[in-house]
Amino acid sequence: MNKSSFVSIKGLCSLCAIALGAWLLASCADTYDDNEKFVSSVRNTQLSSPAEGDITITPNTDGDRMTIAWPVVHGARGYEVTLFDLSDESQPLVSKVVDGCSITTDREEDINYKLILRTLGNSELNNCDAATATEKLFNSFEASFATIPEGDLCEWFAANPIPEDSVGMNLNFDLAPGGHYTVSSVLDFGNKMVTLRTTSKTNNATITYGPSGGLATSSGFKAKYLNFECGESNQPFIALSENPDPDKLDADHQNYYQITAPITFTNCTVSNVNRNFMFDNKVKYCVKTFSMTNVLVKFTPDEKMSSSAYFQIYDGGGFINDFTATNCTFWSANENAVNYFIRYNNSCRCDRAGYLTNSINLRNCTFYNIAYKGQMANHSGFDGRATSNYDIVNNIFVDCGSGQVPRRLTGRINTSAINNFAYNTYWYDGAPETEGFTTNSYDTSNNALQTDPAFIDPANGNFTPTGAEQVERKTGDPRWWN
Repeated sequence: MNKSSFVSIKGLCSLCAIALGAWLLASCADTYDDNEKFVSSVRNTQLSSPAEGDITITPNTDGDRMTIAWPVVHGARGYEVTLFDLSDESQPLVSKVVDGCSITTDREEDINYKLILRTLGNSELNNCDAATATEKLFNSFEASFATIPEGDLCEWFAANPIPEDSVGMNLNFDLAPGGHYTVSSVLDFGNKMVTLRTTSKTNNATITYGPSGGLATSSGFKAKYLNFECGESNQPFIALSENPDPDKLDADHQNYYQITAPITFTNCTVSNVNRNFMFDNKVKYCVKTFSMTNVLVKFTPDEKMSSSAYFQIYDGGGFINDFTATNCTFWSANENAVNYFIRYNNSCRCDRAGYLTNSINLRNCTFYNIAYKGQMANHSGFDGRATSNYDIVNNIFVDCGSGQVPRRLTGRINTSAINNFAYNTYWYDGAPETEGFTTNSYDTSNNALQTDPAFIDPANGNFTPTGAEQVERKTGDPRWWN
């Protein structure tokens, strides 16, 4: 046999081997036809939905989007995807057929999700839809550190002390949905960063303060999805620790005890606060960030509040650098005088605590009978400075601050600062306020609303507005429009 014959036979054998391999591969895998169209080898089959364990959930860096992915099911024409918030399964967040193996959708913090994923068969291949869908439960809560059974929180934390090596870490403590808890004395978390939260956004746990009950911290603190009942307590709702963390003393910035981690309240109801909402315990604190979102606070101030403030960060020489309230309602149910809504020490300025700017931000809030014969704010250290910024928009103030709301919220205005006022209502003793609206004054927006908000039943805590301009613009706390 000559060389050329040997090569031809060898080549023929190789081609046969390749063809056999291709046939075997095609028997267990999808292929492409001559027109580059994907053709599955899976035919005449009832398909299955992807296994629950094979479905992955990946949030993006900001945490406001997530990608839900699953492995391919050969022979499918697509996938039926339904995503629910378990607190309201009547309205799916996502409901669509997907031609692919993933979706990217919005993600919200602290949600219990349910995903339903069903494979749809390709009728051209005589493949049937999966008989059942796969359900996957997942959530967007930060990892829990511990779950607390119903009972006295003071006793529980005494028996289960927060680890000393957790300083600088946020620890999430979960309360039972609809659960009942008490605080029998001042529960001071000291230098530990704690989040108290209910693991449901629609069935808040309730924390009831005893006569000496209250919360305190010298670090960051968060409360989420909680109801507080404070009517028996003679303590501030939350105080800054009487014994501050020495490690937080900032000798480079006038010896403030610095709380740089945020103190926040989200989706809470706080009822019958007899004393301060926040009190500094006569210690020189600077709280970098304080914020409230979707919180309703009912004050029932006693006679000892007559010369104080709801937010009293004054006695020790301190202040809150950035104060923000969004979608909140603050109201006082009795006539006892309270001098201020917010009061900081007169010496306080952002630069003295090491910050470049400071601010007060009130957005879509409702205020009723707050400091009726007093002042909405007193912070002369902020006044007239280019670093003092104000964002006061879409709020309703009724019988607040002696009829001088914009003037006292800002003090003197520096034209280089942010001074954003828009569509606020200032209604006092049955008429719109007149002070603080001239050129180069406090609220220079020229769009303050002029109709009586005419709340439906303010004496009993119903602050639904019926005033024409408020109805048109849906101003104030959005809860009253739902």
